[in-house]
Amino acid sequence: MIPRRRIDIDRADFADLLRGLGDSAAAAGAAVRAFEDSASVALDGRKVRATASGRDALDLILEGLGLAAGDELVVPAYTLGELVVRLRNRGLRPVAADVDIDSFCVTPQSVVRAITPCTRAVVALHVFGAPCDIVGITAVTTARGLPLIEDCAHAFGARIDGRPAGSFGTAALFSLEVAKPVAAFGGGLFATANEDLFAAAAARLDQRRRNPWPATRKALMKGFEELAVRSPAYALAARLMFREKKSGGFEQFYRGLHDRVRPAHVAFSGFQARMGLRRLQRLEQRNRDLNLRWQQIAERLPPQFGLHARDRHGAPTAYNFVARYAGDLPALRRRAQALGLDLAIHGEVLDDVAVLLGQTDCPGAAQVFAQAVAIPLHRGIDERRLQRVGEILAKAVGQ
Repeated sequence: MIPRRRIDIDRADFADLLRGLGDSAAAAGAAVRAFEDSASVALDGRKVRATASGRDALDLILEGLGLAAGDELVVPAYTLGELVVRLRNRGLRPVAADVDIDSFCVTPQSVVRAITPCTRAVVALHVFGAPCDIVGITAVTTARGLPLIEDCAHAFGARIDGRPAGSFGTAALFSLEVAKPVAAFGGGLFATANEDLFAAAAARLDQRRRNPWPATRKALMKGFEELAVRSPAYALAARLMFREKKSGGFEQFYRGLHDRVRPAHVAFSGFQARMGLRRLQRLEQRNRDLNLRWQQIAERLPPQFGLHARDRHGAPTAYNFVARYAGDLPALRRRAQALGLDLAIHGEVLDDVAVLLGQTDCPGAAQVFAQAVAIPLHRGIDERRLQRVGEILAKAVGQ
């Protein structure tokens, strides 16, 4: 079975893990500062701090902007559904902006339609590493005096007009989860050019205790997951876990398991910083390799699939291969699994946030959610498996 997820692990990660367990506070702090400095350079000089997670970075941005209960926040209609829960828990009122069905991203026009007199900020997501029209969206928010939160959870390394994603908004957040372009077994980044926002976030982060164990637990859990994925038993397990009536429940369980081991309000560890720095240093090579594989999968994709228009507004980073398929997605997955290919569909990819908010004015998000299928894209996809992916997809659609 070609799995949907594989983790990018090398021997140096284990060395960093052991070293991190013995770090002094000074050594860990120095490693974190080196990583933050390198991330700042990669983001054209934005002020950067490492955080417990991408969600933690978002919380710091919201607090720094002074958003209060009852304030409206424009969010993408196609994004992670947990974002809605997080915003509502803060008393905020998210309003969904529809997405383009080809790029999966919000547009300047859909953002304008979602803005009301109660809007206090806008969130724009670069979906699956593909830049949104951040230049056009920035023009909209600037004209209205609204802060723009750039969600770069998928997009470290993407560029727009020569500038890095994350250098356009009032502030930006990045995720460093294990499958992301820069992975550090969890964690995130907060980035801004606003001195006041940065000072507020830094004051909060400097109060946190540094503890290597949360990231270590996450690393151990993901290591066991990788062993399971490489096991011959994974083919049977995937068919059981991702059955039509079971897959949503398993995905909730999987995300919940991550939540239980995700560090909350703990300072970024030296282990994560060293791993993140090495990933950042080889980000360009990673993107060249995986973007090439993305293109090779695209060339083998049967005509029944619609390609993600990922380079419409800039140069994408490599994060997931998601296409649209207008046929019966559960049946497609069953046939692909029987042939040895594990696909993700519907809420296993991203969520239709408009539905979660009770909105009926986002047909683009509804269509993308109904048709999105994630095809494996990771370092484990070599030339032989690339060929196999194309053959399986052709047979699964009856070509």
